Amino acid sequence: MSSTNPMVSICMAAYKHEGFIAKAIESVMMQETDFPIELVIGEDCSPDATREICEHYAAKYPDRINLLPSETNYRIKKNGIRIMNNCRRK
Repeated sequence: MSSTNPMVSICMAAYKHEGFIAKAIESVMMQETDFPIELVIGEDCSPDATREICEHYAAKYPDRINLLPSETNYRIKKNGIRIMNNCRRK
């Protein structure tokens, strides 16, 4: 992640979303802003290819995407809290 503090943190929970996670990430990355943003993705131990897709985009945009992979399925509430706790913009 970049040392520049983002003005906006975008939270994205990901579990079994291989069919549309790429489009969701791309829609955030294509936004044109006058300020820095970050995308925080909480990948919640998906049994499909969701994690690999997220890893691809995190490697492509290392200064803008903070990927939080998990070896345990936290479920939506705990994963959401984990994502929000990792946002640099509070």
